[in-house]
Amino acid sequence: MHVENTSTTEKYGQLSIYVESTTERATAFQVAFVPPLWPSEPRFCIGRTQGSKSRTAQVLGCGRQKEAGHFRPRDEVGGNLISRSADDYLWEEGPNTFQPTPAILKLARDVGLESALVFADAKLPRYVFWDGVLHALPMSPADLVNGRFNLLTNAGKIRAALGALGFVGAPKRATGIAGHASDQVSDLDDESVEEFVTRHLGREVFLKLIDPFVSGVYAGDPSKLSMAAAFKRVYALEKLGGTRGILEGALIRLQQRRRERNLWAAENLPRVKSGALGSFQRGLQQLPITIQQLIGPERMRTNHRLHRIEFHGDQPRKRRYTAFFETPDGERTIETDALILTVPAYVASPLLQGIGVPGSHLLEEIESPPVYSVTLAYPKYSSRFPLSGFGNLIPRSAGIRTLGMVWSSSLFPGRAPPDMHMVLSYIGGARDQAIQQCTSDEVVRQVDADMRQILLRADAPSPRVLGVRLWPRAIPQYTRGHLRRLGECNQGLERFPGLYVGGNYVSGVSFGDCVQWAYDNIPRVLASLRASP
Repeated sequence: MHVENTSTTEKYGQLSIYVESTTERATAFQVAFVPPLWPSEPRFCIGRTQGSKSRTAQVLGCGRQKEAGHFRPRDEVGGNLISRSADDYLWEEGPNTFQPTPAILKLARDVGLESALVFADAKLPRYVFWDGVLHALPMSPADLVNGRFNLLTNAGKIRAALGALGFVGAPKRATGIAGHASDQVSDLDDESVEEFVTRHLGREVFLKLIDPFVSGVYAGDPSKLSMAAAFKRVYALEKLGGTRGILEGALIRLQQRRRERNLWAAENLPRVKSGALGSFQRGLQQLPITIQQLIGPERMRTNHRLHRIEFHGDQPRKRRYTAFFETPDGERTIETDALILTVPAYVASPLLQGIGVPGSHLLEEIESPPVYSVTLAYPKYSSRFPLSGFGNLIPRSAGIRTLGMVWSSSLFPGRAPPDMHMVLSYIGGARDQAIQQCTSDEVVRQVDADMRQILLRADAPSPRVLGVRLWPRAIPQYTRGHLRRLGECNQGLERFPGLYVGGNYVSGVSFGDCVQWAYDNIPRVLASLRASP
């Protein structure tokens, strides 16, 4: 597993996990998973298993950056989970929260962090900035019709309601099967997020709600993102019911989720209110740091940069794969029976091409645009109103460069001094790639100016700058053809037993998607180890 520390100057920073594994049962933690919610790949390690036949598995991730052309390894775990503190502030420079799914709660419990979990109040409102006003998003269906939600016009609400009930047309394009290549469906047949939402809920809902949401989640362009790939659960709602309406599908999905929750009931996990967001007392990076302490330095190795792999097949008396690393002490090689690559797509592609995996060249087509994360603090008297909420999103049509603002100091206790507001902003993305040409000072001035249009009084003092970090390649974009690319690569991987490719360009970009991917795929890895000669 490699970790990434990106900033305005690029660095190399990696971490390798080398794990002995065998054919029987897993003990302490079958999966120890260190997944950044945003903006890059998941990371996990396989716990030691016990049995009569020794096998090994190696989990690799990659954060590849440069500083003045020199090799500079990193010995800090966490990847894109970067929690920082100074004075009485605690802030995040990458992912900022997670949705507390059963898999995440189980992971936290299994590594001893259940008591360190913190959750934001689910009743805190979310806002969208439109036409110079912050509009609170509805918290329940009743809010849509009681007159308090005035972001949408009456015509827009009626259009959305009719679409949700099933009064929609057929898609102009038909999307192929998720995760499988298709000769019959071209990339142009892949319905975009913009097309899907406009067809179902109308243009107004797209412009005022979905466009800012896509900017906040993917930093992406909804006219290019594939609905089936980027929002697969919502896309599937159309096909669940007898009508095309997503409301019927949502009701069916709700029943399915209740059954799924029952499957987790025996785990005796913490109860969390729907809509809450989570973190840890010392920030998100507390999770990987804790896992590092549990695993130990001999099994979780930092300062390793993977630059090549070799495949040996099922040769007798030889492990399937050899990984070649650059380290501060020179080159090192490690042989292993199973290799799990959780590196970004642009790193995985040349490694896989090097051993001849068919279709792996397509991973180079997955783009990851630049994004800055900026954390600023202001005295509370500087705001136009109390910042009590999750934060606000901003449609691109508003002409404001910042994508969205997270009101960090209102989410969890102990994140800022009691007389200060702390706000994390994201700026850049697929529709503003020129942001990477800006200096840190220029970015701070832009974010500060945007905040003065939305949150701050005209006479607000200059902010305290806590964190400014450029992610040159932030969130992978699930553009049209994404499922085809993954499908062809997956078909190629079938020729290479014991080789697995994961990451948030595979599983989904959310924290929960990455954790679930780990739990889902560990049985495959263990089965491969059992089959290894």
